[in-house]
Amino acid sequence: MCTSRNYLKLCAVLFLLLSTLSCSVWAISCAGCVDLDEVNFDKTVLRFPYALVKFDIAFPYGEKHEAFAAFSKTAHQVTDELLVATVGIKDYGEMENKLLGDRYKVDDKAFPAIFLFKGSSDKYVQFPTYLDVTLDNLKKFVTENSELYIGREGCLKAYNLIIKNYANLSNELQLEKITEAEEALKSVTRENEKINARNYLLFMRKINEKGYEFVDEETKRLQRLRAGKVAEAKKVELTHKLNVLESFRVAKLTKEATKQEL
Repeated sequence: MCTSRNYLKLCAVLFLLLSTLSCSVWAISCAGCVDLDEVNFDKTVLRFPYALVKFDIAFPYGEKHEAFAAFSKTAHQVTDELLVATVGIKDYGEMENKLLGDRYKVDDKAFPAIFLFKGSSDKYVQFPTYLDVTLDNLKKFVTENSELYIGREGCLKAYNLIIKNYANLSNELQLEKITEAEEALKSVTRENEKINARNYLLFMRKINEKGYEFVDEETKRLQRLRAGKVAEAKKVELTHKLNVLESFRVAKLTKEATKQEL
């Protein structure tokens, strides 16, 4: 037992050390996230057109933090205009960043609180508290409240707009959309986006030639390839193609219905 005063002090130090190590073990890293505090918050947020900031405990973990970390990774692949950051709030010791949390009325009983700032620490919209913090919901939140598009990996906002309801268009209109997509490709500058844009064009031509059945057939083929023994880079490539292909799906295939009636 800890009987002497010095031994008690040693026990206390060891307890604090173990607590810190425990937090470090359980805390999950957030690749691409910037740690903000009361000193650098305003100046850092000001430097970006948009900033998605999560206010949370000092050492966050769990599904919500994992979803935010996954969003950070995805966002960095598609845009340079969004800062993804975290603010760790401590309710002990020097109460680090508590004042920053109070500034935005963050409820420390309902972490995390997520905000999208728009070029200023005074202009923001909060992620709805009634929504689950998931990768898809974070993507939707940012896309709906900014000029950015954070869709599935491999997908492009401009091309998703071009192919809207593509499967139900007449063959002639589909050919016009292909021409539009070809013209759009000329203005794409990032190499990874060029690759993804060409995937859209490939699938547009195939659907025009073979019909909507191509979507299901190609999906199964790509899934079989991805499930096989392929390198990680190839799996990523196949996942991007599957995500693009999924963008061509329609809730109701009216074009096919028209053919059956005829």
